[in-house]
Amino acid sequence: MKNILNWLLIITALATTSCKGSASEGEAVVGDTLQLRHTSLLTIVECDGYTVTDIKSPWSGKLLHRYILVDKNSSVPADIPRGTLLRTPLDSLLIFSTVHAELICNLGHTDAVTGVCEGEYMTQPALKERISNGKITDCGSSLNINSERVVQLSPQAIWVLPYENGGYGKLERMHYPLIECAEYMENSPLGGAEWMRFYGRLLGEGKRADSLFNVVENNYIALRDRVKRCERRPTLMCELKSSSAWYMPGGNSTMGQLYNDAGANYLFACHDRTGSLPLAFEAVLNRAADADFWFIKYGGARKTYKSLPTEFDGYTHFRPYKERNIYECRLSEKRFYEETPFRPDILLQEFVSIIHPEIIEDYELRYYEKMQEE
Repeated sequence: MKNILNWLLIITALATTSCKGSASEGEAVVGDTLQLRHTSLLTIVECDGYTVTDIKSPWSGKLLHRYILVDKNSSVPADIPRGTLLRTPLDSLLIFSTVHAELICNLGHTDAVTGVCEGEYMTQPALKERISNGKITDCGSSLNINSERVVQLSPQAIWVLPYENGGYGKLERMHYPLIECAEYMENSPLGGAEWMRFYGRLLGEGKRADSLFNVVENNYIALRDRVKRCERRPTLMCELKSSSAWYMPGGNSTMGQLYNDAGANYLFACHDRTGSLPLAFEAVLNRAADADFWFIKYGGARKTYKSLPTEFDGYTHFRPYKERNIYECRLSEKRFYEETPFRPDILLQEFVSIIHPEIIEDYELRYYEKMQEE
């Protein structure tokens, strides 16, 4: 019986596949190319009867995936190029990330999420309610997904996070369309946020997503340009020591650019990496001992000026500790990672209100607050 069940799962999965061969790197697409102003990884071409979205690999620069979007109420054109065919709007999705869950809810398609991984970490109230009443299937761990639940769910697409030299294990063998969500590899805040224009089109909300992105972009650029006129740029350090290393965002990382756009002199911007860099405590102290501000994010129990030295006495050598100018974001209470990737304008506003209060007065902080004494 077990072998029969396994074969049924495989046959069912194969029956749901929505691919038309592999996309060719040089296969031309004729149509109107959407003007994407910030992303370095996406190309969207609107053709007669379908839309082609190409995702470039952040690691090799080659084509990572091509998607062919065709309205489910229309017939599939005979001349579509090779790629993964998706009949839109998608209304049955298995998602792994609370970041994408947040965007889907904001675009008004909460009901499209029919499956999640690790549902206990989903923070959106509407999704939590649907999980608890059984309207959303929890397919287990993203690292060891429950294949039987996935097949029973039979999603139209699965939203996954690509990694360099990584695969998708069981999911690849099941042959459901995989949406490779690589926006986290973009090197600018607006570059990552612009992916909402692709995701919106998957949900049949292209115009709504374009409109939302225009708001994000206009807010961000207007505030960034105001900050550019500030002559004073307070120095900034961030994060906490982790085990033997202190991980700092590189100067060309999304967070590094946000600090810069907020009018800070981010003290580790000289490291032009796009990711984080591990530094020894001595290197951090040598460069940031006299910083004006210190921003930290952490999970778990609340930290205070009294508790920090019990974790690592070296923290007491920094000026923001001595002068009580540390701002903390408690990830267990704040929805920082869920909300900010597609709303960098809100995060920029938060940073500017702290670093340049003369520009934004009477702002109520959303994610950060001053650390307490004890």
